[in-house]
Amino acid sequence: MKIPGKMIERKPKPVEGKVYTIRSVDYRETSNGKGFRIVLNDTKGNEYEDMLWLNKTDEFGPKSKLGAFVSVLGDDTDSWVGKKIKIVSWTPKNNEISLVE
Repeated sequence: MKIPGKMIERKPKPVEGKVYTIRSVDYRETSNGKGFRIVLNDTKGNEYEDMLWLNKTDEFGPKSKLGAFVSVLGDDTDSWVGKKIKIVSWTPKNNEISLVE
């Protein structure tokens, strides 16, 4: 029997201390929940991605991945594209980014 579907390619996740440009932000609903898939490019053009999740009540904390972005860039994800950011901290419940001018 042939396996239905297709294998998906995962991009690496961003890491602390690096500077990235936000390429795209897309709202997603998956079996794991709802959130925003963010695609980033580093200074060499390499592509990274991560999910910024909402919790079950569509809330998020200021130190969540989503909260880190909203705290610095605001809540309009359309305005995030093209912004340059640095990942300051990228650990559970202690996420922080800064805007790079």
